Amino acid sequence: MQDFSIDQSHWELAYKVAMKIVRAPDQAEDIAQETIIKAHLALEKFDGRSKPESWIYRIAHNTAISHLRKPFRRRYSAMDVNDAVERHSQQNSTPEENVYVMELAEAVSSQLNDLCANDREAFVERFVIGRSEKELGKKLGISPNAAKQRAFRARRILRQQWNEAA
Repeated sequence: MQDFSIDQSHWELAYKVAMKIVRAPDQAEDIAQETIIKAHLALEKFDGRSKPESWIYRIAHNTAISHLRKPFRRRYSAMDVNDAVERHSQQNSTPEENVYVMELAEAVSSQLNDLCANDREAFVERFVIGRSEKELGKKLGISPNAAKQRAFRARRILRQQWNEAA
């Protein structure tokens, strides 16, 4: 039997929990929204044995973990591009290569979030992290040719956005 209502503070709690797990603002917002919907649907089942915040926390935590486990759901963001740049700079690369990669990442990061999740993932995996088409296809669960097309479609979209912005 419930004796509370779900409000903005519960959404904020769900968002904080999700951010700690997925570390991507767009994903955390989706997870927080899904958490609130789940909580509303199960509100009459809340028996009051725990604090409402603990109950919301648990729903958010489980939802975020489930989100990470779902195949093909990972969405790349500017944070992921910056992580890839950092990994690249730790490898045996020249200072000139590092500067080039950093400039590319800065230019791409601002426009990356405009891509759909599948294209964003293909672009980051292929052109930032440097996976081969075969590796990309295996990671995405599609053929290497389909992976190649997806990555190049994303690159074409970003190039168009770049040219329009210039």
